[in-house]
Amino acid sequence: MKAPRNRIFIMLAGMVILLGITVSGCSKQPALEKAEKRISTEREKKEEKKEHGVVTLSQQKQKEFGVKTAKASSEDLSIPISATACIELNADRISKISPRMSGKITKVNASQGDRVGINQPLAYLDSPDIDLTWADYLKTKSRLELAEKNLKREETLFEKRVSPEKDVLKARQELKEIEADLTLAREKFRILGINISEFEDKKMNGDHPLIPIGSSVSGTVIEKNVSHGEIVSPEKILFVVADLSNLWVVIDILEKDAGVIRSGMAAKVSVATFPERTFKGKISYTGDVIDEKTRTAKARVTIDNSSRLLKPGMFATVSIDSARGSIQKAIAVPEEAVFLDGSERYVFIQEGDERFVPRRVSVGPASGVRVEIKDGVKVGDVVVTGGVFTLKSELKKEMLHADEH
Repeated sequence: MKAPRNRIFIMLAGMVILLGITVSGCSKQPALEKAEKRISTEREKKEEKKEHGVVTLSQQKQKEFGVKTAKASSEDLSIPISATACIELNADRISKISPRMSGKITKVNASQGDRVGINQPLAYLDSPDIDLTWADYLKTKSRLELAEKNLKREETLFEKRVSPEKDVLKARQELKEIEADLTLAREKFRILGINISEFEDKKMNGDHPLIPIGSSVSGTVIEKNVSHGEIVSPEKILFVVADLSNLWVVIDILEKDAGVIRSGMAAKVSVATFPERTFKGKISYTGDVIDEKTRTAKARVTIDNSSRLLKPGMFATVSIDSARGSIQKAIAVPEEAVFLDGSERYVFIQEGDERFVPRRVSVGPASGVRVEIKDGVKVGDVVVTGGVFTLKSELKKEMLHADEH
């Protein structure tokens, strides 16, 4: 009897051990899966982190977006002349406005910052002199009316043979003299800036016209030094109006470069406020005198400022294209290959058929077409020269997507 019982006990013990092994295996399976998933996730994150800041673009997309590349190489680069400058008002387009005579300001129409047109009244002046001129004018007009009636009467009497011809001739002479006096009175008003014909048909109710104070140029009121009711004289400047759409960039040219600069040469103007932009102009004046202290000569660029971005008083850097500029060996790329991100400049380097990586660079002078790369690119690097804007947009999208995750 003992042998069968031992056999049953052994079988039961084996089943318990097998069940334990099975349960243990089942409990380890989820833990193993979790570990494998965690490892996979970490691997993906590492790969994602590794690719952060890389633009991937298929060759088909590259063709659609006009992406072009070129290998960087050392070349002869013509370096333009660079000089410091200051932006100033165009002195040929400034109007400093003073009254034509002493008097009282009765009305002010303009404020600082207003845009005004040529001869637009900025204020009105009243003066005792204009009162006397107006009175003389009215008297002369009355005399003219009487002289015209007198001439008509003498001509009628002469036709009827009542009066002699000499009376007609005398009346005509008097009329001509009064007409001359009236012309002189109108000229006085013209000199004062008053168009008297505008007032001849109006009922002035005994009031004389006021003297308008206008600008000789269209532009912006940059100074206002007068107020209503103020007594002023011709010595006082009431307004300063300047055309800000056209400015001067006054350059300090080093003595060694003074003989190279000529009127008509193309120039590029850069300011710290807009580091990503250049403003084009031409040399309009070159000085003939070297400053003994600074050893520089003055030159001037006339520049279009229709955008109103440039302000008088700004400091600037001017790059002047000259055939006699220095030539040196340097790595250079087209100017459009360099893009700005914040305050740093970058180019895209192609790494593989479909991968493009932004690389920060330090740039030197630009020749007008190509720009020197002082640091960040080495000979043989494949630089993107076309479609940079598209790659920059794709880079921004990629970075935004990475931040969201």
